[in-house]
Amino acid sequence: MQKKSYRRDIDGLRALAVLGVIFYHSEILINEVLIFSGGFLGVDIFFVISGYLITSIIYKENKIKKFSFINFYIRRIRRLLPALLVVLFVSLIFSYFLFLPVEFKSYLDSIISSIFFYSNFYFHYSGQAYGQAILSTKPLLHTWSLAVEEQFYILYPIFLIFSIHLFKKKIKILFYLIILFSLIFASYMSENHTSFNFYMLFTRSWELMCGAVIALYHLEEKKRKHYNFLSYLGFLLIIFSFIFFDDPNQHPSFLTLIPVIGCCLIIIDKDSNNSINKFLSHKLFVNIGLISYSLYLWHHPILSFGKISGITEESFFFKILLILLSFFLSALTYHMVEKKIRNSNFISFKKLFIILISTIILLILFTFYLPSSHKLRYPKILEDIKNQTWYTTKQFFKPCFQRKFIFCSYGNKENKDTIFLVGDSVMASLQEELRLLLQKRNKNFITMTNGGCDFLRIDQRVKIKKKICNHKIQKQREIEIKKYKNSTIILYLNYKNLDVDKIKLNLFLDNVNKYLKLDYNIILIYPTPQFQNNVSTSLHNLYHKDKKNFLNNISKQENYVSLDFEEFKTDIKSINESFNNLKHKNLYRVFPESIFCNQIIKDKCLGNSSEHIYFVDTSHLSKKGSNMMNDNLIKVIDQIYSNN
Repeated sequence: MQKKSYRRDIDGLRALAVLGVIFYHSEILINEVLIFSGGFLGVDIFFVISGYLITSIIYKENKIKKFSFINFYIRRIRRLLPALLVVLFVSLIFSYFLFLPVEFKSYLDSIISSIFFYSNFYFHYSGQAYGQAILSTKPLLHTWSLAVEEQFYILYPIFLIFSIHLFKKKIKILFYLIILFSLIFASYMSENHTSFNFYMLFTRSWELMCGAVIALYHLEEKKRKHYNFLSYLGFLLIIFSFIFFDDPNQHPSFLTLIPVIGCCLIIIDKDSNNSINKFLSHKLFVNIGLISYSLYLWHHPILSFGKISGITEESFFFKILLILLSFFLSALTYHMVEKKIRNSNFISFKKLFIILISTIILLILFTFYLPSSHKLRYPKILEDIKNQTWYTTKQFFKPCFQRKFIFCSYGNKENKDTIFLVGDSVMASLQEELRLLLQKRNKNFITMTNGGCDFLRIDQRVKIKKKICNHKIQKQREIEIKKYKNSTIILYLNYKNLDVDKIKLNLFLDNVNKYLKLDYNIILIYPTPQFQNNVSTSLHNLYHKDKKNFLNNISKQENYVSLDFEEFKTDIKSINESFNNLKHKNLYRVFPESIFCNQIIKDKCLGNSSEHIYFVDTSHLSKKGSNMMNDNLIKVIDQIYSNN
């Protein structure tokens, strides 16, 4: 029997939130338009609901002096951990058979981060930005929000009890201040540190506290009031957000106020007779709301594995089938796991604790044992495919790639022999091996690599897609480089990013000439091959097409991923001619075409051989490819400093 305080409409609101997320991740298009392109904002609605419910529970129990920290945390463990472990175990089995070695190792790391609820930190510091692809091929990416909620559950009860006793009736003022400062901070971070902003509790706190303020209002409300028109407005705000927002990188921010306020307006109206509450209280929505936690857990790995295996590629039918499977498994998990384990009469916490700890230890042991056995299932050439080498180099736990202000620096900062690596993700794939080579030579190495950002400085009239390479990054690059007079700058221009009118090429050349005149050494890396076919995908498909004969098939040159050398030279002609016209005593050159083209096969540039992959996709270097490039690059660097 449900308690009198139980609100069916809040379960309906949960259903609306989880359906938004599922539609978003399902990537279902109608007339080339994504259904619920803002469905990711369903998570923000969950945060508001959590803030409301947790505050209501703690406040009521504290008022009658029945609140217990231990009991609160036990309830959270019963509520969250068992279902999560079930999903982790099942998805582990599928990942073992579907993933390549690099992907499987990454997946095992994400398991540990999910168990201990720090996956928001893990995905941020591993460089996995939410929204890089609508549906990620990281099956556990969605657990970032569970980590945020659990961090909230750990810290908030202590904060709330302390605040109740210290601020008493003025506690709402404190909450309003937290909302204000957290929202301002989030809006600033959404412009400058999008990944950190998206994943962290600090920038999500205002959403949780909005729910908390509504809870305090209801608890202090002496006479029941109805705000029927507000719930209509709230519902429209949520639907508007789901339909018209489409960029997770803009959230949370002032824009996120629209769905958050919408959620608050629905929760604030407790009138069960208004149309919106009746709609949300419909049996269908309530039942979906009840299984929403399990549904959220299951849907992403199921859809993600569907994408990885290729069965949902351009197949509406299989997507619907996987969504239905998610609902089935969620209902099963809710009734067989969630509902039963929440009941202390079904299992004591002592027994549950032993089971949970044993399961966690087993999963941890798997993360140590399974990678080596998993790797043996694949030929050696497949070990490094799909390895995003541009995220490998890290400092202070965060990838050096995509840094906007604090660039990675290795070596003695007082050392005059400083080398800067400036460029986009193609250059970032050189970072790790180059760092190791320069450390052996006692050189100071500073990386400045950002996606789509080739320049030290770019003219204001040139538009960069999605502001990836904004002027703040470029200005910061200049400031840092000017600290090290007479240093060496490695530059690269991605020919696929050139505008038709060659404005970018001319500006890039201006950059080069500017620093040559300032007596810097410039190493120009000429264009690298860029293939039509993804090397990793091509080899992966070749492997699955005929596993037994893969080694024989990969030894055939017609199965190499290649690019016609003459076609490549035509594509890069304007860059090569411009680079060749540059003359200066401090100018040095590296030619990737002499490394990857016209070598094993005449008139071909290769993405792989029978033994190695040189590129992990269409353009980014593999570890082997990076070593080959760096062998040439380090010879030039040695030449520069032997001359000095």
